[in-house]
Order: sequence, then C-alpha cells, then structure tokens
Amino acid sequence: EVPNHERLLTELSGALRDFMADLREHDASEEVMVYVFTEFGRRIADNGSGTDHGSGGGAFIVGERVVGGLYSEYPSLDPADWANGEDLAHTIDFRSIYATLLEQWMSIDSTEIVRGKYEQINPFAAA
Repeated sequence: EVPNHERLLTELSGALRDFMADLREHDASEEVMVYVFTEFGRRIADNGSGTDHGSGGGAFIVGERVVGGLYSEYPSLDPADWANGEDLAHTIDFRSIYATLLEQWMSIDSTEIVRGKYEQINPFAAA
C-alpha cells in the first residue's frame, strides 16, 4: 500500500496545484474551494494482505481563502484508545466539516442536510 499511496497522493497534489494555477490565471481562485476526503479509513492492524476498511479518514480543504493548518486532534495510536479495538477513533465528525462548508462557504443552513447542528471549524480567511 505504501508505494501506491505515495504515488496517488503525488498525482492528487499535482492535479490540485494545476487546477489552482488555472483558476488564478482566470481570476477565479477566490471563488473556488475544493474539498477532498477519503471514502473510507483504514484499520490499524494488517490482515495479511494489507489493511481492511476502517472508520477514520482524512480530509483537505483547498483554496485561496483557506487558512492552512490541522483543524482537529491527531488520533491516538494507543491500542487502548482504538474504536472497537482495531480502528483509530475519529476526532471530528464529518458532518461538522459539511456544516462548515455549507454555512461558511455556500451560505446555506446545514441543519436539514446534515440532520442536526454540528460544531464548525473556521478554515476561511475573511473575504
């Protein structure tokens, strides 16, 4: 998994770089935010042929108005803290990210979409 992971992240990084450069060239970069997230996480333990799908995952918000940084706590690697004894415990609910993007970027009330109110992060610089 490691060689593929590195190659795929390099491809993703290059594609995002090129996309943002194109937006800048067309004076549109201030109007676009890109949200990249994993479809599923990976378990900590190897199953003999890699790792199974797990509960955690990663997400990136990319754009000119995004203030870079880590917006959650890194999950504990202590086995005593793992969810179900085999998964990293998530430290932020994905619905918090959706609520943030809907409300702060798109100016849409997120309550019906995410079915509740979720704590939001503050990843955007003032316009």
